[in-house]
Amino acid sequence: MDNIKVIDDFFDPLTLKILNDKIPLLQWGFHEVISESDGHPVERFMTNNVYEEQELDSDPQVVLPLIDRVCQMQLANIFPNIKQNGLKRLRFNGTFAGDGYKMYPHADIHGDQDSVWTIVIFLNDSDGGTSFYTDKGKTKVKTVDFKQNRAVIFPSKVWHNAESPTKTYWRVTIGACYMFETN
Repeated sequence: MDNIKVIDDFFDPLTLKILNDKIPLLQWGFHEVISESDGHPVERFMTNNVYEEQELDSDPQVVLPLIDRVCQMQLANIFPNIKQNGLKRLRFNGTFAGDGYKMYPHADIHGDQDSVWTIVIFLNDSDGGTSFYTDKGKTKVKTVDFKQNRAVIFPSKVWHNAESPTKTYWRVTIGACYMFETN
């Protein structure tokens, strides 16, 4: 799992404050979905979909340009020789503490699409990291601790999950998928 990158202080302080101030204003939707993990357990979480390539562009809080600009700059810093092909998806995710709110391992894309990468940005001050797996979610190999303004960047085909918070009521992340080519 050498291709998992962790960046602290992803956003500048003003951008982080603006995004955190917008969290209560987002159009959150509660979701119950069947997990793709073995046994197909039910996952429960909140999300606010801002952008899905060729499907959805709903940004009443006008966060997309702000987030996209920083993500593109950070990707260029980490991968200086990439050719960026654009944003595929952007959403806010909310994960709760308590029984019944566990997230299970999943991949953001399936197949060998090496050109799609995920960025998960931890927005609020919470706990509950992001864990990474091999064997389609069966073997946990790494957990990145939740820390406000930390980002985790990884290939979207890597199986991962949000660990539910235990010390706070909920954790909020931004999940973005980008397409790019390496030279």
